Amino acid sequence: MSKSISFRSAVVAALAASRLTPCENIEGRVWDENLRWLDRSGLALPLASLLQTQTADTENYRGIPLPVQQALRERLTDNAERMRVMLGQFGEACSALASSGTHYGCVKGFSLFPECFADIRERHQVDIDFLIDPRDAKKAQRAIESLGYRTQYSSDSGELRFTQPWNRHMGVNAYLYQIPGPPAIEVHTRAWESEDGIVDFPSLPSFLDAVEPHQVDGVEFSRLLPAYQFVYLLLHIFRHLLGSWSRLLSLYEVFLFIQNRRQDSAFWAQVNGILNADRNLAAAAALVLSLVERFFPTELPTSVIELGPATLSPQSQLWVENYAQEWLFANPPGTKLSLLLQRQFFPDRQTWRRYLLRRLIPARKAHALSDHAGTKMKRSFSYSAENLGYQLSRIWYHVASDFRYLTARLQWAGLAESPCGSIACRSDESKA
Repeated sequence: MSKSISFRSAVVAALAASRLTPCENIEGRVWDENLRWLDRSGLALPLASLLQTQTADTENYRGIPLPVQQALRERLTDNAERMRVMLGQFGEACSALASSGTHYGCVKGFSLFPECFADIRERHQVDIDFLIDPRDAKKAQRAIESLGYRTQYSSDSGELRFTQPWNRHMGVNAYLYQIPGPPAIEVHTRAWESEDGIVDFPSLPSFLDAVEPHQVDGVEFSRLLPAYQFVYLLLHIFRHLLGSWSRLLSLYEVFLFIQNRRQDSAFWAQVNGILNADRNLAAAAALVLSLVERFFPTELPTSVIELGPATLSPQSQLWVENYAQEWLFANPPGTKLSLLLQRQFFPDRQTWRRYLLRRLIPARKAHALSDHAGTKMKRSFSYSAENLGYQLSRIWYHVASDFRYLTARLQWAGLAESPCGSIACRSDESKA
């Protein structure tokens, strides 16, 4: 196991146990090499909060190098200011939607306080997400655009994304806790937005029938009821499983939800009522929950335990055991290893083959370095040079990740046929 994987496993173990012991006595060089990963995984701030909580006597604590402790605390302080500004921008968006008569609910982000985090400084937020009634799409668009936003794109699945140009460029390796400009706003008209109908959950209820008033630090807004928030988080992670990478923060949030709602039988009954209405949805949820249980070990409530084994397919179990760590602990933009398990969620072989070809050989225009870049920024030399490097890195990503997927695909066939069905087990057998 590489030092980076060992480090990342230690961080996850520390957060799961709410104690720093697994992270103690790691070399400063390893910390330095992985601070960027900590930021992008979303785990730097929860770890910094744990550090602050667990080390009252900071002068005598030597389990983590002092420069690393300082770097983590600075992130917590800087993010407090960043999130305070973003909360104000969020409040303006909520007011604009409410004034327009749009029926909405905030999802993820600020809706997770205080269920998952006690303070807004403990979570790094990239953009703002709303779920709206599809009949209110035009009203919502006008409301958001009245704040100075422009519609960047609208998808066939019902998603709209709004941005404002930033005055300064944030590079690929920029410090994530500065305040660059207004965040992007994403408006969703469905709890699950199926792309071309490839993977869908038609039995999902209307989430907007389950909203409640809420407030964070004086900002009032509508959000989903807790059970619907929880299911939305599972759907969010599953969407990323259909892609190449997911922030580990999302799994940690599900873990925290489980911890805080462990004894709430009415909550779990409602969650199971939503999930068990659709067989594919239950299978997707079982997959996500198995990842949470694997990397953030917790005693799951009985109802969740009953959901998992009954609906976790052999393919999903095999993938979680053998490939999930590599997929989850990868640096962005991740890997395509999740393609190994996706076939089970597709309606037919032909649809799957078209999708697989599109993932391995993407024909669409490559993503730009920043969707916030205004005309002036795009014309600057620094942005143009870094954007070119970014485009080249995307090409290399597809080449490398395709090769890794294809080699894993050969191994996957052998694992599926093996009575043991596990790389670890096969390794033990070979030693014997």
